[in-house]
This record gives sequence, structure tokens and C-alpha cells, in this order.
Amino acid sequence: MSAEASYQLADVEPPETGQINETSLNGRDLIVWKTEKGELCAMEARCPHQWTHLAYQGVVSGEEIICTTHFWRFSTAGEGCKENVKGRRDPKGNIDVIPCYEQDGKIWIATTEGED
Repeated sequence: MSAEASYQLADVEPPETGQINETSLNGRDLIVWKTEKGELCAMEARCPHQWTHLAYQGVVSGEEIICTTHFWRFSTAGEGCKENVKGRRDPKGNIDVIPCYEQDGKIWIATTEGED
């Protein structure tokens, strides 16, 4: 049985709606972003397609983040897809999402003890 722990991300402010902030935890590059409806999300910083850093080449669109290099889209659950011009969504690689929350103006990451 694993235990959960929460860690405050001291080096990053909570993002505004539609904003993407970069940070790291134990040497792991992360981004923290907020959807247009205000949902906070922490995830791997790099798109799994070609390793593009989403803090620099990402944009929030509605409830998703889009990698502007090749337009892969990711939900706050980490599900990846690419949408064609007619609106069809083809599944693509997923991205790791880390549970997080905002409390007292700070961002907290929930991890399972023993995770790297």
C-alpha cells in the first residue's frame, strides 16, 4: 500500500486562466496551467510527440493545452489527440498528469511516496 504526500511548489505562482507556468519537482520538468473554466492542471512539461516544451510552445484552448509544434492536444486527464480540419479527433500519445490543487495562493502537488 502506498501513501500519498503533498509538496508545495515554492518556485511557481498559480497561473491565471489560460496561462502556462513552468516548474520542476525532483528534477522532473513540469508545467502548471489553468483551463478557461479555471481547472488547475500539472503535467509533464514536454509533448510526447517530439519533446517540445509546452511552457514555450503550448497554448491553452478551452479545456485543453495544445502543442503548437504539431498541434497535439491534451486534456487535463492527459489524454492526447490531434484534431483534423473537419473536427475528427484521432487519438495520439498521452501525457503524464500529476494531481494538484491550489490552497492559500500556493500550488500543491500530490505524489505517491517513493515516486521519483
